[in-house]
Amino acid sequence: MTRSARSQTKADAKRAYLIEQATRCLAEKGYARVSLRDIARESGVSLGILHYYFASKEDLLLAVISGYKERFLRELEQELLSAPLEGWMDRLLAVLRRALVEDQAVHRLWYDFQVQAMYLPAFRDGVREIRARLFELIGEMLDRLRREAGLSPLTEADEAVPLLYSLIDGLFFQALLHEADDPEQTVNRLEQALPRMLALLLSPSSQTER
Repeated sequence: MTRSARSQTKADAKRAYLIEQATRCLAEKGYARVSLRDIARESGVSLGILHYYFASKEDLLLAVISGYKERFLRELEQELLSAPLEGWMDRLLAVLRRALVEDQAVHRLWYDFQVQAMYLPAFRDGVREIRARLFELIGEMLDRLRREAGLSPLTEADEAVPLLYSLIDGLFFQALLHEADDPEQTVNRLEQALPRMLALLLSPSSQTER
């Protein structure tokens, strides 16, 4: 390995470490209550070093959210699009359960990020990009289910994707808003609500009405 390659590897590792520390700090306290100085102190580095890797707190939060959502999306794609169709609902619920139980603090930060995007233009493109990928994933999964049911693919004007996204996202938000509640209750609500919503979206009558 060349000296420049070793240097780049070291820089990448340092950046990943700082993102990990920032994720923990931001997830615990929220964006508004954390400064770059706080994150530098928690990371054991100087503020100058942190600024070397991230130009601003906005830049750092974007890196945190993008990294988490990328992992979350890859897991969903693996379980819903790459795996066999049989058992897809159980796999989806397992992913959502892990997000609510193991990654609850970071997922809460995703909602903080979306709220900040209403006031900070620097976040808007990031929110749009992540939401677009989520919508695309849901659309591909719905098309897969529709093919299995003998229905035609979704059209661009179809409202099925935002409806399904809103259902899952709303239940997630309620679970995070009431942290004292057992996350399993939210998963149970999803188990009841998803089949009913899908039955409507995948029924032949829903296609003819559109």
